[in-house]
Amino acid sequence: MIRNLLPLAALVALAACGKADGELNPGNWKTTMKVTSFEVPGAPPEMQAQIKERMAMMMGQGQSTESCMTAEQAKAGVRDFSKKSQQGDCTLDPYTQGGGKMSGTLKCKGGQFGADGMKMEGTYSDSKVDMAMAADINQPALPGGKATIKMTVVSERTGDCKK
Repeated sequence: MIRNLLPLAALVALAACGKADGELNPGNWKTTMKVTSFEVPGAPPEMQAQIKERMAMMMGQGQSTESCMTAEQAKAGVRDFSKKSQQGDCTLDPYTQGGGKMSGTLKCKGGQFGADGMKMEGTYSDSKVDMAMAADINQPALPGGKATIKMTVVSERTGDCKK
């Protein structure tokens, strides 16, 4: 019995060797971003009430997009995918990943949301990336010049690319 299982175990081990840690599956991916918190501590009470009201309406909805990930993009992996999830010229520095977990700071030229960098941490598999992101925003136009934003970004493979 054991002799019959050894070739199967070797085949499974070889199949697992074909993908690098963080490599994704090509296909159609749906990404949903939800703002979970937005605070402007220097705002007057009436403005904070308006912000909370608007955020309550927006928080449950989220924004979704779909795109086709090519085999080349999938092979580039979760780091490249996370970096490109934001618009603009972005880098991840510092960044660590391994064993299905990742963390880092996403920095975009022009400052996404007016922030110097967004801290991110999350989990990944070859068919799903789940991130929590947070940033301190320094913007002179804001009351007190500062705000904080927190959001989630979930990307999942939904099947083959639509033709």
